[in-house]
Order: sequence, then structure tokens, then C-alpha cells
Amino acid sequence: LENWSLQSALGQLQAKLYASEAESEAQTEEFLAQDLPLNSFLDSFCQSRTRSHICQMQLEKLQELLQK
Repeated sequence: LENWSLQSALGQLQAKLYASEAESEAQTEEFLAQDLPLNSFLDSFCQSRTRSHICQMQLEKLQELLQK
């Protein structure tokens, strides 16, 4: 059960990371198409990249735990 829970958490983190990366990409495309003002882009992009990096670190740590 514990291993299944860790595997479930791993899958959820991977999905969260993918969603965050997609959000960043969409924001970039919106900005490049001049549909998003610079200040709005910087605020939202920094937030989504921060979420992405945090999620990436959590994912790496969880993968380390699963290898032990």
C-alpha cells in the first residue's frame, strides 16, 4: 500500500509538472502574439515557472525515495 501511494504521488507530481510546463508555454505564446502585456506576462510566467521548479524538485526527491 505504501509503495502504491508513493507511485500515485509520483504520477500526480508528473501530471502537475506537465500542466505547469504547458501553462508557461501558453503564456509565452500569448505574450509573443502580443495578447498579454509585459507586466502581466512577467507576473504570471514567474509564478508558473516557480511552481514548475518546485514540482520538479519534489519529483526528483520522490524518485530518490522510490529507488531506496
